[in-house]
Amino acid sequence: MTEQEIQALIDASLNSFKTEISTEFTKANQGLAANLTKEFKKLQTPQPTVTEPTETTQDKLTLKALEQQLTELKTQLANKDLETVAAKRSSAVSQAIANSKALSPGSLQKLFLLDNSDKLKEENGVWYVAQGESVSTLEDALNSYLSSEDGKAFAPASGVRGSDAQETKVTPVDPNQKLKAADALFESF
Repeated sequence: MTEQEIQALIDASLNSFKTEISTEFTKANQGLAANLTKEFKKLQTPQPTVTEPTETTQDKLTLKALEQQLTELKTQLANKDLETVAAKRSSAVSQAIANSKALSPGSLQKLFLLDNSDKLKEENGVWYVAQGESVSTLEDALNSYLSSEDGKAFAPASGVRGSDAQETKVTPVDPNQKLKAADALFESF
């Protein structure tokens, strides 16, 4: 026998053997496949035949989720509005303090806001301090605070020198008012 004949004989034997094994395997596993298919069908959860209740439940869940998101967004927006108003208020007080040339503006701002933050109101870009029924501008309220006992520490020093020196306050002279003796004496010098 030649090599080619041996090769052909081996190929034919292998092919017939392969066919026999494949047939036997298919016969043996047909029952197993059928049993497994039945088991899978048993284990599968039954699908609901009516889809409308599921959609309603999903709609309810979606509605609840949307309501919760809406509530969270409203809360976030309110917090941002409060932060914006606080920043504007702080900026307005800072500007008023800078215009007044007060000492230690950072401390004055904190103290002034501590006392008046809930009383400060904005209307058309102008800030007011509402104390009961009296309403004054922010600048007037700050000047009033600087002249108070608490605010004197922040008031700039006067131009008078020395510990005994007294500030002379200029009072306008009213021509209809009679001069007092002290005023006449003062004017004469």
